[in-house]
Amino acid sequence: AAGDSLKTLSAMRKAIAAHMTRSLTIPHAYLTVEVDMTAVVRRREAVKREYQAREGKNLSYVAFVTKATVEALRAHPDINAHWTDEGHWRRKAINVGVAVAVDDGLVVPVIRDADRMSIHGLNLAIVDVAERARAKKLRPDDLTGGTFTVDNTGWTGSVLTLPIINAPEVAILTMEEMKKRPVVVESPQGDMIAIRPTMNMVIGIDHRANDGAGAAAFLRDVRAWLEAVGP
Repeated sequence: AAGDSLKTLSAMRKAIAAHMTRSLTIPHAYLTVEVDMTAVVRRREAVKREYQAREGKNLSYVAFVTKATVEALRAHPDINAHWTDEGHWRRKAINVGVAVAVDDGLVVPVIRDADRMSIHGLNLAIVDVAERARAKKLRPDDLTGGTFTVDNTGWTGSVLTLPIINAPEVAILTMEEMKKRPVVVESPQGDMIAIRPTMNMVIGIDHRANDGAGAAAFLRDVRAWLEAVGP
């Protein structure tokens, strides 16, 4: 019809289309938790100016969530895994993919041996791969070998996302928008209403490899780590 136009597919969009079509053959299941991010916000606020002055980079919430994810993956090897024709391969290495939006697409560069890194190390690695992704300077091996993916959908304003698993991985975690909400806080004096920064997190699992109970236990560990971050 008049005014219609055909947007020619770039090589990236063709590759994304092929990969997502493959990934949608996975039987997905989802779980969601709400995380009180008060401890993380306080920790970041306490160090962010000194960190920015020293490193010349922002300390991101993605680094905290990735660290929490890595610690939880240590205890849940069924989730740090690949599904193949041979079956459910639990991987020893913890290589976390971080989804990065780029022009006309999405790429998932991989941070290898993420379990050996501190929050600071993860932050530098995340900034590095994100900057190189947007500058189209990723190497082929930056995009392979991931065992789990963290996707920060919250920057779009999303509060609930149903992510597609990055095959052959068996799970993916989203960070949703952090928002201040009234919550019930228990205290020795009784229950109180408080304003807390909270964030929804969604895990999508390959139901061939994992069930809801295992995914829920993993999410509880991620939440517990974030809510217990020290000053």
